[in-house]
Amino acid sequence: MQHQAKKRFGQNFLRDKNLLKKIVNESKIKDKDVIEVGPGQGALTSFLAEQAKSVTCFEIDKSLKTILNPIENTYENLHIIYEDFMEQDLSTYGDDLHVVANVPYYITTPIIFKLLETKQIKTASLMIQKEVCDRLVSKPGSKTYNNLSVILQYHTVIYKMLDVKRHMFHPKPNVDSAVVRIEKREQPFLDETKEKIFVNIVKTAFKQKRKTLTNNWFEAYRIPKEEMHSFLISLGLDPNIRAEKISLETFIEIAKVWPYDL
Repeated sequence: MQHQAKKRFGQNFLRDKNLLKKIVNESKIKDKDVIEVGPGQGALTSFLAEQAKSVTCFEIDKSLKTILNPIENTYENLHIIYEDFMEQDLSTYGDDLHVVANVPYYITTPIIFKLLETKQIKTASLMIQKEVCDRLVSKPGSKTYNNLSVILQYHTVIYKMLDVKRHMFHPKPNVDSAVVRIEKREQPFLDETKEKIFVNIVKTAFKQKRKTLTNNWFEAYRIPKEEMHSFLISLGLDPNIRAEKISLETFIEIAKVWPYDL
């Protein structure tokens, strides 16, 4: 059954069976409850169903029913829902959920934030644009390090599983991809109040990457620059440091002792 990939849904289908098996094996979903976002033509879905306890798929493109229905009928533990994943309340699908998905590039960030906000989701293995993957796993001092890198690494242990070249997809996208592994931390580093401070100061720290922390925080909170210099020096930091040089651990320490109103 031929299906024309739809650009509006960001459809690019992966068919290499060895690669698909590798993704499933490294996603650690044996006997787990799995959510697949956008099963497409079901290439990954079958391998998931063979290992997982249950697989619930959300597919927005209803024209794929003719391709997916035979796969769904093959596996008793597979259920395909033809609705938008972003509109779903996932709390009804279990308390220990694991997401595997070939994510459309145009909604990568919203999907990641939905995963973070859904406490029932414990891990995610996502095929995303390689450039975005590099940004998510980047460390201080790299050009790709930004507020999303810091916030995601605060909430999760995240690493790249593997690179996927563009020629392995049909139709071939204009960029390469990578599979990123996201495992939520069991315990937060900070209490709820300090965590809100952490998120706020990280976002504002990267507001304009070429500016120093002092300048970005002055513009965000109107803290006198001399006072901010003293605060940073008290923490052993260069008062002219930029956000891209500051580690997750240091941002956490700053949030713990942050003395200003936001």
